[in-house]
Amino acid sequence: MSIILKNMKDEIFCEYLNMIHKIIERLAKNSFQIKAWTATIFAAIIVLTYSIINILIFFILIFTVSLFWALDSYYLKQEKLFRKLYEHKVNEYHDESMRMKIKVFDMSVIEYKTEVKNVPKTMISISELLFYIPFIMTLIIFLITYLTLNWQILIN
Repeated sequence: MSIILKNMKDEIFCEYLNMIHKIIERLAKNSFQIKAWTATIFAAIIVLTYSIINILIFFILIFTVSLFWALDSYYLKQEKLFRKLYEHKVNEYHDESMRMKIKVFDMSVIEYKTEVKNVPKTMISISELLFYIPFIMTLIIFLITYLTLNWQILIN
């Protein structure tokens, strides 16, 4: 009877780990989609407003890219929190003394918040900077070019 119960607990635990893994996959997918939306919206606004470019459009684009950057960093942070939860539960499962104390289907990640960077610190991680800084730099170059070519119009 105990072998059946142990196998049943193993199956339940495997399902629990699978649920956490699906959450991690969903968060990673959301992060990727935000990056795709950022590139698409950036390109669309530049192309569609090329003939009517003004300073307002630059600020709208900087705001939009910054907003997507923060949202992407939030999803990345959440993904890291759930990775910590997954790692912790696997370690608990392999530790015989902790195995009986595992809270199955507990999705709380609060205890891992100190181990994972907050959103602003996640924003300045290498992976985030390498993706978003080129957008911001492109906008700054366009803005400087625009101001240089139209400085007399802006003064009058």
